[in-house]
Amino acid sequence: MTPDAFDREIEETVREWGGLLDRDAAAMVVVERHGGSVAAFQAIKDLEEGGEANLRATVVGLSPIRTFTRQDGTPGRVVNLELRDASGFCRMPLWDEDVAWVEKGKIAVGKTVRAIDCFVKRTNFGLEVGRGKFGAVLVED
Repeated sequence: MTPDAFDREIEETVREWGGLLDRDAAAMVVVERHGGSVAAFQAIKDLEEGGEANLRATVVGLSPIRTFTRQDGTPGRVVNLELRDASGFCRMPLWDEDVAWVEKGKIAVGKTVRAIDCFVKRTNFGLEVGRGKFGAVLVED
């Protein structure tokens, strides 16, 4: 594939996702669609608090979307995904603009998601995988 064709596919993918993906995340989607791999995945049971996560798991549950007001007065939204693979389960919150993935049906129960360069922390609910500033969440077709 030529660099120009790759760029066109990236732009098309960004449009397809309604602008929810940045160019880097869209590029990963394009690479995957052409049979390439962008990451080695770890099992949920191998996640460690404070570490990075690259995982592939199935969405087995969604919390209701919650709207709230932050301490600075700005509005916020969150939805929690329950992810499961053969080794275990974890929770993954989607914040603010990422909530649209659930609203638009891109992420739903039964879909398989890939969390790339995300972070892991322990909460009262167990291990939680967050997208953070530099992570990406991709949904398999």
